[in-house]
Formats: sequence, structure tokens, C-alpha cells
Amino acid sequence: MEILKKLNKKYIKWIVILLLLIMIILAYAFNLGKIKDKTINGISQITIPFSLIVNPKNIDEDIAPKAVDINDGDMTKEKQQAINLVSTINDDYDNTKELSFLSNDQEKSLLNKVNKEPHRYIAKMTLLNFGKDIHGKYITVSCNRYDDTKTIVSYRYRLYYKGDSIRSAKYLNTKSNKYPPRFVIDGIVMGNAGNDQAKAFMQRLKTAIINSNLTATNANLPGNFNQISINLGLNPDKSNIGLYNLAKNSNSRVSNSSIIGYQISDVPRYTRVYVKQLSKDNTYYYTLTYSRNSGRFINFQKGIVATDNKN
Repeated sequence: MEILKKLNKKYIKWIVILLLLIMIILAYAFNLGKIKDKTINGISQITIPFSLIVNPKNIDEDIAPKAVDINDGDMTKEKQQAINLVSTINDDYDNTKELSFLSNDQEKSLLNKVNKEPHRYIAKMTLLNFGKDIHGKYITVSCNRYDDTKTIVSYRYRLYYKGDSIRSAKYLNTKSNKYPPRFVIDGIVMGNAGNDQAKAFMQRLKTAIINSNLTATNANLPGNFNQISINLGLNPDKSNIGLYNLAKNSNSRVSNSSIIGYQISDVPRYTRVYVKQLSKDNTYYYTLTYSRNSGRFINFQKGIVATDNKN
């Protein structure tokens, strides 16, 4: 009997060990299934960027330039303020014969050019345009030099202002003509400026490019963008190259560009909206033109188009 009891204890011990091993194996198998399910679910939840699927060489990066808010409210008031600033500048010059809206170095440089020859003088300043860029609101003025010839030389400066005060001045270029330049005229009604519609229009433009499948590597010829221009109400002859370059240098979502400013003139009666585009290696600029006569956007051109450079 003693021997039987010892054998039973021995068998019970092995049975218990065997049961424990079975339980461990079952538990492991059950958890392994859960781990497998969790791994599969985790992988399925990973979002693969669309641009990697479409074009692995064209990875979307957050490289869009900082946008400028160009919805400045009542543009009729903005125009009148620009006219008033130039009127004040001319009054000060008439009284002092000093170009106090320029820095000391700028004034000295300009007067040295004017005084190189006898009979030269600055008659007055005229307003070329007004607008806004990353530095703030500005007016562009021409300092008009006269002498004993029929040619009028125009020294042009961009003046940044806040309220009624000129904050800084930047020299732009020098032009000449038989007439003093004046592209903003008092008495011409501003009408709908169009700058408040630019953001929505640019979104339409980008969507049209995406839907056309003419982004990046598929943008081969400017002529391919003629129909997009027409659909957007733009002049295709003046807009297809701009659209082509925007698409060619875009990422898959055409999201690497932003509005960076606007400029308004009366001659021609345009509001020009400026767009900046960034790629990994380069910077590109475009001009979206709104005609205040027709009340619509008419051109999307490569580069900066402005009255600053008109004679």
C-alpha cells in the first residue's frame, strides 16, 4: 500500500505539471493571436502620404511661404489715404525743399544725381500705385526730375507707411519719358478692388490643376493649360505659361504657394495679386490680375508684373 501511495503521488505531480504546461501553452497561443491582431490593426491604421503613392520623387513638405492677408476692407479709403500721403509729401517739399520721406543717405544720393548738371530740379512727387506685401502697406512714388530738355526722369521709391507716417523707403528703379508718370488718379472711382476675392479664386485655380492631372511630371507644355485658363475666365495667351509653371513646380496638392501681396493702380485700372511658390531648391513668383473695369480676374502670369516698371 505504501508503494501505491508513493506512485499515486508521483503520477499526480506529473499530471499537475502537464496540466500547467498545457495551460501555459494555451494562454501563450491566445495572447499571440491578440498580438497578431493588434499588429495587423496597427499597420492598417498607418496613413501613407498620397504623394508617395503618386510620385515617390515628389514628397509633399510643409514649404509653403507665409501668406499675407490682403483683405484690407474699404479700398476706397486706402486709395484716398495713399493720395493724401503724396499730397502731404509734396506740401512738405514745397515748403522745405527737403525730401524728408527718404533717409538721409537716400536724400543725399538723389540730390547728388539731380545737382550734377545745372537747371536740374525735382518738381514734385507723383503716385504710381499702392499696396501691401510682407513688410506692410506701401505707396510707390516717383520723384520727377526736370531740366532744360523734354525728358522727365523718374526716380522711384517704395514708401512703407503706418497711419499718416512714412516708416521706411526703398529705391526701386529709374525711368524716363516725356510725361511724368501718374498711375493712381484722384477722382477715378475704385469700384470692386478684387483683392478680397483672390484667395477663393486661387483655390479654384489649384483645384482645376489637380483635377486636370497636369501637376509636376505631367505638366509638359504650356498649351495644355489653355482650356484651364478659359474655364477660369482667364486669357489663355497670357495665362497658360503662368499656370504651366505653377503646375510644373508644384507638389501633388499644389499647396506650396501662397498670396504674398497686392498692388493697385488706375492706369491701367487693375488690382494685381502676387503669389510666391517654393520648391526644395527655388522660389517662383506669379501675378494674378483683376480688372476693375470688367470685374473679374483676367490673367495669371509668370513673374512680378507691376506699374513700378512702366515708363
